[in-house]
Amino acid sequence: MARPTKYTPEIDETICARLAGGESLRSICASDDTLPDVSTILRWVVSDREGFCEHYMIAREAAGYAHADRQVDLANLCAEEGIDPPSARVDMQGYQWAAERMAPKKHSARQEIDHSNSDGTLRPTTVRLVAAKPKDE
Repeated sequence: MARPTKYTPEIDETICARLAGGESLRSICASDDTLPDVSTILRWVVSDREGFCEHYMIAREAAGYAHADRQVDLANLCAEEGIDPPSARVDMQGYQWAAERMAPKKHSARQEIDHSNSDGTLRPTTVRLVAAKPKDE
């Protein structure tokens, strides 16, 4: 069976649901011959075919949460079933990397810098540049 070339809401829903569950786009397309090729789907994202870009981005952010959940599952498996910690650590770091990039507002390390203070002693100052006078020869 040939792969379809036309966008449909059903294909949109299938792809986004599986992405949100943490599957990669490549594995989704490889496992289902009824779905278009990866390059076709990425063109839909770039061209925002019928609002697909927003659906795709929401699904990718949800995938970040799925990857964070997988980290918890792996930690529990290490504690309960004696899985090799160094092997699990490699997997957990991969899921952490994915979670940080897919849902950065919730899963990446944050650094907040406060440029104000309550007593007003740290006020911006005005700097005046004055042209240097030529030296007497």
